[in-house]
Amino acid sequence: MNNVQQCCNITEKLVKLVKSPYEAQRDEIIAEVESLLKQRQAVMADMKGPYSEEEKKLGKQILVWNSEIERGLANLRNDIKRNMNSVAKKKTSAKKYTNPYESMQFDGMFYDKKK
Repeated sequence: MNNVQQCCNITEKLVKLVKSPYEAQRDEIIAEVESLLKQRQAVMADMKGPYSEEEKKLGKQILVWNSEIERGLANLRNDIKRNMNSVAKKKTSAKKYTNPYESMQFDGMFYDKKK
């Protein structure tokens, strides 16, 4: 199997993985995506031209799939950001609930001068 075909197969696996629902096993999917990206990078480093017509068609398909992978990874990143913000918000609200007077500001003091 040539390098372009290997890259196409790895890219297809990435597309399927990124499009799959990932709420329950997100960490495993992220690890698998990283592994596949490293494999694909190694295969792409070994690619050398000139390419046949079939390999050029596969290259165009890889480019289409690559944009889908980028969108899927962006969605995954945004989901992780939302979860991190949610955890931070829960943490601060729980802290305020246990000690509501901790964040009071005392900047508004003034002096009364008696004559």
